[in-house]
Amino acid sequence: MYVHRTLTSKLERLFSVFPVVVITGARQVGKSTLLAHTLGKNKNTDTVVFDPVLDVGNARQDPELFLNNRRPPLVLDEIQYAPELVPVIKRRIDQDRSPGQYILTGSQQWGVLRSVAESLAGRAVFLDLEGFSLAEAANMSDCTWLQNWLTGPMRFFEKGGRRLKMQHTVYEQLWRGFLPESQFLPLDTIPDFHTAYQRTYIERDVRLLADISDWQLFGRFLRLVAALTAQEINFSQLGRELGLTPQTTKRW
Repeated sequence: MYVHRTLTSKLERLFSVFPVVVITGARQVGKSTLLAHTLGKNKNTDTVVFDPVLDVGNARQDPELFLNNRRPPLVLDEIQYAPELVPVIKRRIDQDRSPGQYILTGSQQWGVLRSVAESLAGRAVFLDLEGFSLAEAANMSDCTWLQNWLTGPMRFFEKGGRRLKMQHTVYEQLWRGFLPESQFLPLDTIPDFHTAYQRTYIERDVRLLADISDWQLFGRFLRLVAALTAQEINFSQLGRELGLTPQTTKRW
């Protein structure tokens, strides 16, 4: 079941104005699904998903030819695996700044922002997609109570706002988290889902972003940080708990 995302209208608006829209976010927050339901109705939109191992369509070896064979509008998913395309896209945007040409997505926000922001400065706009909001988790993303309250607080109180009809209790929602897939899984499989998610994050993303040799220690670090949610960060205390220097805990 598809849950309408609050960012949908903003994405459509930005894509109608700017030549490049960059969507970043963690794994499995629904970037590809959002694009499929937003741009999927346009049969002229081509989508390419890149891979860390395979050179899809020779995009890395010959980015010019790759883009020659695929005309806009074009969705390039996981663009961090084909950074050679970014300078080519820059040159093409400089020649033609018409809106709605490219949508770039990436799960590793640091890598995406570092290469794309430098090359496409002034040519692209950025959208950060997070997990479900409470309104999205309730499948009521059109509930604009905050906007109504900000534009007219007194009228909002007089009229009354719509209440969110949550699908789960508060404790069950906290147990599930706010990643889209976890909303529809059986309760007893939620720990397995999050364990697999963490393992993928550690073994794929962190391996590419940081020089970490002890993965078990980093796993302990993640669990400890999760237990300290909403508390003040003390790098020295974290280091003492794990046998690390404050500098290492700050870098992690």
